[in-house]
Amino acid sequence: MNDAPPISLDLRPSRALRIAYFVAIAAMFERIAYLDDWGIARWLVLATFLCTLRPDLIAAPSARSLRYGALFFFGLSGAFTYLPEAWFKIAYQLNHAKNYLWDANDWMQTIPGNDAGFLWRHRIPWLSELMGWIYINGFDMVVWIPVLRSLLAFDAPKMARYALGAHVLQFPMIMPFYTLFRVDEVWSVLGHPDLLRRGWDDATRVNIGANCFPSMHTSVAYAILLLGLRERSRVFRVMMTLYASSIIVSTMYMEVHWVIDVIGGIGLAYAAVFLADKVTRRWERQVAEL
Repeated sequence: MNDAPPISLDLRPSRALRIAYFVAIAAMFERIAYLDDWGIARWLVLATFLCTLRPDLIAAPSARSLRYGALFFFGLSGAFTYLPEAWFKIAYQLNHAKNYLWDANDWMQTIPGNDAGFLWRHRIPWLSELMGWIYINGFDMVVWIPVLRSLLAFDAPKMARYALGAHVLQFPMIMPFYTLFRVDEVWSVLGHPDLLRRGWDDATRVNIGANCFPSMHTSVAYAILLLGLRERSRVFRVMMTLYASSIIVSTMYMEVHWVIDVIGGIGLAYAAVFLADKVTRRWERQVAEL
């Protein structure tokens, strides 16, 4: 009779593997920050969120989880490097009035309160600056914060769920809406100046500026909020609720999205999180059994 203990199929990570893991994550994230031109304010926001890490830290992660987490993040950082340019090329080619099933701009203006004027008719200068910064930076930052936090907590399935529930699944899910329905940004339809000062010429405004329904700023932020509410850290949950909510409000305050765009974005977020859960559930069970 063999009384030898069973051999583990996935040993705990060695010190060398942990060091290699942190170095790889730091190198990939530094490249993301460089490409996205991070300023000191972004780093301070990130550091504040990372201070809430301890309650969600996995004390004894598996070596497999570290390897898979680093590999998935490598793919995610590569997509961040190369896919945005492809995204804008596709959007520019598809978004012409003759290709739309329905130009909904006139209809959008007929709905009372749909322009969210109740938020922006009486502006406060400092709040406008803050809302502009939140809008410009929120689309990517709201995802990178929980992704990096999950990586540092050695929770690869959670990191994958954040990435899938936000950008990875939402880009292909939202493209049919942007192709079939023309909904221009609020300021453009109302004839107001672009408060975000993006310097768009008319061609860009007519094409890229038509990607409004549903609001992807909203869908990404709300998906991260839905997932963030599952974290153990109460401080993180409160902070992410405030941050994600401010991104959603900024889309209307800066006259970018209509209220209906925001409602559509919330619906898209629920669908994306549902799919992300289904994709990652098996992986999460496997990691828990190690």
